[in-house]
Amino acid sequence: MSEVNMYIDFHNHIDFYKDEEIDSVINCINSNKIMTIACSMDEESYLNNIEISKKSDYIVPIFGIHPWRVTNNIDLDKFEDYIKNTPLIGEIGLDFHWVEDKDTYPYQIKVFEYFLQCAKKYNKYINVHTKGCEELILNLLRKYDVSSQTIIHWYSGDKDILKQLIDAKCYFTGSVDLGYINHSKDIIKEIPANKLLAETDGPTALQWVNGVYGMPDEIKNVYENICEIKKLDIEEFKLNSQITMKNIIKNK
Repeated sequence: MSEVNMYIDFHNHIDFYKDEEIDSVINCINSNKIMTIACSMDEESYLNNIEISKKSDYIVPIFGIHPWRVTNNIDLDKFEDYIKNTPLIGEIGLDFHWVEDKDTYPYQIKVFEYFLQCAKKYNKYINVHTKGCEELILNLLRKYDVSSQTIIHWYSGDKDILKQLIDAKCYFTGSVDLGYINHSKDIIKEIPANKLLAETDGPTALQWVNGVYGMPDEIKNVYENICEIKKLDIEEFKLNSQITMKNIIKNK
């Protein structure tokens, strides 16, 4: 799909919407031409996203295991077919900040390394959660040589690691907090425009930021905030985002 006026939300959790909300969500996506990367938390989430995607050509379901859903008994081998078929891998990563149970950390690393190996094997881009593990993730991306295939989701770490991730040719998303949090604005200022993408992390991320439940068209505000911070023309930013998406997701 290629449309000049299309928005792209590179990180949304569309299955978080309630069943009774889906029709209005789909209408919002279709009427505003929002290509929506539907990240998964686990297998069930991925299958739900696939079902929702049947209602709109703008929804791209992708498979991943979020670090919050990692347990000590995950059968990783059963996921390889999903990984072969998903156009992008996500949401994956590590979280040593919000996840307080340190016993999960070795299992998080094991699952994350499995996905990194698969990303290299199948030449897939990955959408990565980094909270509290930014330096470790940088080192693992280097170890498996997949940094140039990586989208860092909503980076909020320190600027030294940020600069190293930029040097490693990662992509980054700006999110719904750009109108509220100065640290996020400062991070966006550091990222080269050609490595910058937009996301909503919808629908609950905006609610976390300002108490408002996020609909898909919140992506318009993210685009405007990014373009204001970076002094970019919004139509040019849209076009560059579409070019990036074509490179990342070869069959769309």
